[in-house]
Amino acid sequence: MIIITTWNLKGGTGKTTTTFNLAATYAAQDKKVLLLDLDMQANLTSFFDADISKHKRSKPDIEQVIRENIDIRKAIYHSRFNNLDFIKGSNDIMFLNLADIDVLGKHLATIANEYDICVIDTHPDASILTENALAISDMVLIPISLDGFSRDNLNLVIKEIIKLETRCGEINFKVFVNKLKNLRSQRIVYSDLVENHDYPVLETSVSDYSGIQSALLKHKPLFMHRSKSVVNRDYEDLADEVLQIVEVE
Repeated sequence: MIIITTWNLKGGTGKTTTTFNLAATYAAQDKKVLLLDLDMQANLTSFFDADISKHKRSKPDIEQVIRENIDIRKAIYHSRFNNLDFIKGSNDIMFLNLADIDVLGKHLATIANEYDICVIDTHPDASILTENALAISDMVLIPISLDGFSRDNLNLVIKEIIKLETRCGEINFKVFVNKLKNLRSQRIVYSDLVENHDYPVLETSVSDYSGIQSALLKHKPLFMHRSKSVVNRDYEDLADEVLQIVEVE
């Protein structure tokens, strides 16, 4: 099972939107996908309210799985989307008191042969729970918006990754531009990131598009809402580029 985690220390960069659409894209490609919500806001979970409400008995959320050492299989919901399963997030997850960075990995290892890909959404922090996800990931995706804070924020992100690598080994991370607009200010920032810094920036960028928000309001992945949009192609390209890198490395 390939594990992909979206993470940033800065909120508002489109982590959850990326996680949802990336997972849905892989599922549409006939890959068996598990979505995991580690953000205490649990916004990703809200996309599956209709699936959760169908069950007479609520299943454990990820906080309960970890805190009570419950079999992770008991927490898995099958969604209305083919090949896409999920585990609920929790608003209480920030109170988890973890002792090390391999707790989550041990749970996921028990179902590693049952899924092709696991995509994890995280809270914008450097908590030990977030570190659990980063440490076991085959790829950590860092979405950024090309504003004036991008460079400073990336410096903090990379410092956290380097610090974590002293405990868990090398972390494969890539930066990609999200909410891209054809603005002169964005082109200046992008040129600086690529030409003057050693950031591992993906070739694929995801364009800014109002249809993304309308799709999210309907709890649909973009390819089901605006299949012919440029941004839908962006997500497909992002999914392909990430897998190509992971499979080579």
